[in-house]
Amino acid sequence: MVEGVAGAVAVGITTVLGVASDRTSKKRAQAFTRQYGSYEGFRQQVDEAHVQEVRRTRGDVAAIKAVRDAHPTVSLRLAKRYVEQLPAA
Repeated sequence: MVEGVAGAVAVGITTVLGVASDRTSKKRAQAFTRQYGSYEGFRQQVDEAHVQEVRRTRGDVAAIKAVRDAHPTVSLRLAKRYVEQLPAA
């Protein structure tokens, strides 16, 4: 009986977290569109030299974090895409 209740609680919590995460994603996407308009608009505002330096000295993960720190409305997916598309230094 306890396992059934624990399972139901786990499903409920997972559902609530999923809904909250979806709302956060939508808000981030709306803020991104308002601020940059498009991916190209975002790319033009990133300090490429700084991101390249971080990438060269500390790696891709640190470069992605640097992009997200400077541009909080950018999703992890777009920050990763940006870093991956940078020319090799």
